[in-house]
Amino acid sequence: MSRFGIDCGDKSACKNSENGLQKISFIGLKHSMRYNYLKALGVLWALCGCAPVVVHPAPIQKITPPVTSTSAPAYRIGAGDEIEIKFFSTPELDTVVPVRPDGMISMMFAQDVPAAGKTPEELVAVLKKKLAPHVKQPDMAVIMHSFASQKIYVEGEVVKPGPVQLSGRETLLQALGDAGWLSPSAKRDEVVLVRRGEDNKEAVYHIDVSKMVSGEDLSQNVMMQAGDLILVPPSDATSFDRWIDKNIRQALPFSTNAGVVYTNQYQPISR
Repeated sequence: MSRFGIDCGDKSACKNSENGLQKISFIGLKHSMRYNYLKALGVLWALCGCAPVVVHPAPIQKITPPVTSTSAPAYRIGAGDEIEIKFFSTPELDTVVPVRPDGMISMMFAQDVPAAGKTPEELVAVLKKKLAPHVKQPDMAVIMHSFASQKIYVEGEVVKPGPVQLSGRETLLQALGDAGWLSPSAKRDEVVLVRRGEDNKEAVYHIDVSKMVSGEDLSQNVMMQAGDLILVPPSDATSFDRWIDKNIRQALPFSTNAGVVYTNQYQPISR
């Protein structure tokens, strides 16, 4: 009789049976160890604050205009744009000028004129006042030549990370498409949108791309604005924590103490 309770009249059969049971016992132990390891890893993952990233995501209902809006907002000049200034009565003053990184433009009789953040019509009004002492009929038009300021940035687990030139009114899903879409290793339910508001302060928003793709929540498919930053983290635990440390903890202009914790409670966009 073997130690596994098998009749060992046939020694070869007994030996084979013992080997088989030893193998089964070993496999069971191996699976048990693996289960305990994964369980411990899950507990560690929950305690270390690695996954989710932001304690208080900004309410996404503040993002405007909603996707359903049919009227496009007036274009506002940005740093890097190139504009042409055409005079109706004095064409010799016609010029093409770039908008400097500080948002200013310079031309004859008008130096360091703030242009960034203004519509072309608003810039015309400013230039008329500046040129009035020097030009009898400062009637002019401001014509956009290039729109270099109309960029967003898509980084992380996408096929083509880097700046994306906006060609018009684009949604978040369209911007991800311009970046080649998410890579297979992307963590689709923890995408981060960073946007600078009118008060010049940045806000962090939690985006669940999987809910948009499934049609469960298309309200998150907001319109992109120049300067937006989309961060797509990796899905595996080690890479995700390393990505969070690089892109969130070190980038945010405030202390995160022991670790930034990202809430999974998404705040929906209001229409």
